[in-house]
Amino acid sequence: MKTKKIIFACLLGIGLLGTACTNFDSINENPNDATENMYDFDKGNLGKALRNGGVFYDADVQQRIKALGMDVFAQYVGGNSTARVWTPNDGWLSLYWNNYYTDWFASLNIVIANAQKYEGRQNSLALGRIWRVYMQSQFTDFYGPAPFPKSPEDTNPDYESLDKQYEFFFKELDESVKLFDSSKDFLTVEDQIYYGNIAKWKRFANTLRLRLAIKMSEINPELCKTQAQAAYNADGGIMISGDDAALPGVSGVWGQQYVYYMYQVGWSDRQVMMKTMEKILTGIGGMAYAGTAAIHPEKVDPRGERYFDPSPETNTWAGLKAGIQTEPAGERNRVSAMSRTWIIPNDNRKTDLFLYSEACFLMAEAVERGFVTGAGSAKDWYEKGVKASFAKWSLSDSQAVDYLASNDQNLFGTSAKYDDASGNGNTKLEKIITQKYISHYIDLSRESWNDKRRLNLPAMDIPEYRDPGAGTYPNDGNIKNPSNFISRMVYPQSEALNNKSKYEAGVAQLTGGDKTSSPIWWATKKSNYCTSN
Repeated sequence: MKTKKIIFACLLGIGLLGTACTNFDSINENPNDATENMYDFDKGNLGKALRNGGVFYDADVQQRIKALGMDVFAQYVGGNSTARVWTPNDGWLSLYWNNYYTDWFASLNIVIANAQKYEGRQNSLALGRIWRVYMQSQFTDFYGPAPFPKSPEDTNPDYESLDKQYEFFFKELDESVKLFDSSKDFLTVEDQIYYGNIAKWKRFANTLRLRLAIKMSEINPELCKTQAQAAYNADGGIMISGDDAALPGVSGVWGQQYVYYMYQVGWSDRQVMMKTMEKILTGIGGMAYAGTAAIHPEKVDPRGERYFDPSPETNTWAGLKAGIQTEPAGERNRVSAMSRTWIIPNDNRKTDLFLYSEACFLMAEAVERGFVTGAGSAKDWYEKGVKASFAKWSLSDSQAVDYLASNDQNLFGTSAKYDDASGNGNTKLEKIITQKYISHYIDLSRESWNDKRRLNLPAMDIPEYRDPGAGTYPNDGNIKNPSNFISRMVYPQSEALNNKSKYEAGVAQLTGGDKTSSPIWWATKKSNYCTSN
């Protein structure tokens, strides 16, 4: 009997030992710690994607890709000696490409994958998918065809054609808006744009869908019409007021500042006005210049006084010519630069990520061109956009009314009055895009550059010099020829060296090769709506 008891005890001990070995990890876990099933640890990663994915917070990327890239392509500010003649800088291009794929996009795909895996994360799933469309659409605006990884396992996908990507974008936005559930957990402080306000995120997504739909206007008008109408009718609607604008804040610490303050104040790098911007702002609206410059045009759009201070050397309100290959010594001190009072009052000014005025101008174009019906008049949307832009810069509604009644034209022939069609450069579409361009300064230069490539609007000066090694440009001096303006930026050289077959397949999708002059898919028609002389 004693022997049996000993054998039983040994067997029991072996059984317990086996159990202990198979659950060894659980012994070392604190039962009071939160787990993935209990708490969404990806909230921080999603918040990081919201901060960095718009190329607004990462100062290194923002300066090289936006301030020295898209701001110059849109002819808002002057740039440096290489940027203003459209010479690619491979270090800058690689920085954007690598950060995008190895950090921002990879993190976002993990967020989306985990949100699909764990219960209760459908709001994070919805926002992650919306933001992925936002990020990828902007990335491809810059390069053209590009890889589009849709899961963490998709580590080196092919360069996907833009028509396929846009098909996916529209599907994602349609489905994602329907996923939101106010009864489920969502971001709060991690979301520095809307702080977890689902209604605002729905309107953001639908307005983004409208933006992308209008981008189809030339390459696929039927798709443009279908998606623009769907965006307008979608659950939650589009942006309805200035309160819906996406205006993420910054902390003010180094690298997390409002970057233009850092450039102009911290680094003494004056962000100077371009001559095109001067011409667009001069005369339109018929209002007398009320700024502090001693030398200035008689009439200036009142936003122009808020955008630019007079030159420190000559006290002049004027812009720098585009594409100057060798800038005269001291030239930047003889032209206007960003206003210290309005544009860069401090280092924590909020960034304009998406404005209500843009929603209005998108709708104005959509209604004017017949892409959206049952949405009121194009004129009403146009005037709402101008009034929203005036309000943003603390200009009164009565000033906006007077401005909109004016037949006075800018130096490209465009007036503010919607029904005034006198002269060249004064069509309704030219008015809409001109006002959209003015309202987008400075944070939304990408969208202004997009309009230039899509419509050849607004009218712009042809740069004096364009790097012939980077692109093939005509020398006809014709501002009505869209081929005179930059179409894209080239791929990083590392792609041609280390990802050769996929790179070459991507380049084959471009008309003209990997050059700055090769139009991307939605701009391949090279449409021209510019009637200015």
